[in-house]
Amino acid sequence: MNKSVSTRQLIIFYGIYTFSIKFLSLPALLSQTAGKDAWIAALIGSIIEIAILFPIIFWLSRKDEKSIYESLRWKVLGKIVMAVFFCVFFYEILILTEQTYNLINGNLFDYVPYYVFSLPLLFMGVFFCFQPTRSIFRSGELFFVFIIIGIALSVFPALGNISGREVLPVFSGGAKPIFNAVLKSAIYFESALFLLMFKGEIKIEKHFCKKFMTTAILLSAFFVFFVFMFYALFGPLASTKTIAITNFTTQSKFITASGRLDWVLITMWLLLIMLRFGITFFCAFKCTKFIVAEAFKKFERYNGVITLVLTVLITIAVYCVYTFAGVIPYV
Repeated sequence: MNKSVSTRQLIIFYGIYTFSIKFLSLPALLSQTAGKDAWIAALIGSIIEIAILFPIIFWLSRKDEKSIYESLRWKVLGKIVMAVFFCVFFYEILILTEQTYNLINGNLFDYVPYYVFSLPLLFMGVFFCFQPTRSIFRSGELFFVFIIIGIALSVFPALGNISGREVLPVFSGGAKPIFNAVLKSAIYFESALFLLMFKGEIKIEKHFCKKFMTTAILLSAFFVFFVFMFYALFGPLASTKTIAITNFTTQSKFITASGRLDWVLITMWLLLIMLRFGITFFCAFKCTKFIVAEAFKKFERYNGVITLVLTVLITIAVYCVYTFAGVIPYV
């Protein structure tokens, strides 16, 4: 198998994968259940996330040319595993679509129907399916610097407004709300499955495990600090701030003094979600491809068929969720 993804590219896209979903609605979700102990729930979730990530990274570090599907000895088991992975990625796609809606409506526009903002997301997903793996991961390198600047401008100017009184005392509601918050938000701490989809395509460089795990731990520590800051800034109102990162900008005079900069930061986070959507769509595509590849061996254009079917499924799911579940008012 062609090893086209470098360690640097993989680490950068891992950061994009985790940042894009955690820093939007997760702090508010944790605050709704755990209250002022939301940062402890974030810490527990991050520890579990790292514990799951470590054996996966160790497995990927082995110089093995086989894909995840080929590594599973029994074909039936491989198809079952790929089907489970597909369900996880599909659910994440729906979450990302909802995140996009929440980010656009109220921040950039008063109201945008779901079918309008869903089209660019689906286009990004389909586009990724027909690109070489190396090109997909190079897109992360291209926007990496802008992402770091955006995070810095969103978070650090608000440090001066932190009030430690909002997060004290610790464990005021007991341990049960904290663990309930972790369970309810478990899908947001999933950051390792997409790595398995590129097994056999990664250039294993020196100190691969050490570099990756160090980065993952630092990102998790920063997220815990972010949740701590979030509740320290907003207190009991934190549970109502559904898009956490954009609310940080309201605590910075530097940002609020320039309305244009606020729009730039929101657009940057929208780009982050689109990249995450693209890679998640691509992973769902690879799962489907692994499952049905043998049945379509003689059909040269089955990639296009799989992409079309996946797009239709996502479109139907988004329509059903946003129309009948009351997540988004149907107009």
